[in-house]
Amino acid sequence: MSMRSLILSIAGILWANPAHTQTAASEPLTFDVASIKLADMARPAPTYRVGPDGFTMRASLNDLIKLAYEVESYQLVHGPDWAQAYYDVQAKASAVSTKLQIRAMMQTLLAERFHLKVHRETRTMSCYVLSVDKNGSKLPPPKTDMPPDSVGPIQMGGELWSRGATMENLARNLRFEVGAPVLDKTGIEGHYEYKLRYDPANHEPGDQSGGTPQASATPIAPSIFVALRELGLRLEPSKMPIEVLIIDNAERPSAN
Repeated sequence: MSMRSLILSIAGILWANPAHTQTAASEPLTFDVASIKLADMARPAPTYRVGPDGFTMRASLNDLIKLAYEVESYQLVHGPDWAQAYYDVQAKASAVSTKLQIRAMMQTLLAERFHLKVHRETRTMSCYVLSVDKNGSKLPPPKTDMPPDSVGPIQMGGELWSRGATMENLARNLRFEVGAPVLDKTGIEGHYEYKLRYDPANHEPGDQSGGTPQASATPIAPSIFVALRELGLRLEPSKMPIEVLIIDNAERPSAN
């Protein structure tokens, strides 16, 4: 039999038996054991841990959804009021798993225990866009000693201090400063170390023309908008289509 005939023969068998070929793909990934208990806030929280074999944490339903579906708070829509209640959650996989598999197991756990049902939509929202200044990036060389999946620690609140943060992580932290979603449109990969000083109370966007920031006539710290220009970055208001996660149904968790 020719190779082409063999391929067509196999394809015919697979097409005739779609249920057989989809069995493995259609079976949801699950944790081997899992426990969800309403947290006793008078007792210490369990040590937060997310690893390749499971996770342990004190978290709200909203927190768990954000982890399982990789979304931010502003992307969650129609969650119940009690979704902020805290639970002590422990889950263990039967084997070492990838991050993608752990998130899939978390989604299954939420569906089983909270009867969670969600769907995604795209909505136009007010936001800020983090991009590269027209004169180019002024970031230092990227760090080479960071794990590929690390976002890098970052500190803000008057002093933007990155110890190997990614641009995505910078954008995530900037939203707490500007009070709106920040989208990373820099296209810059890697981890960077830098330090900037700014005034959290100063919301002046400064000159966004792309020129070199000018020294202030008064000895006050610049706004975060101006401080970022020292790195060759700009932060500008915009309206963008943003994917949100609609919570269609959620119920208080069933007993363990």
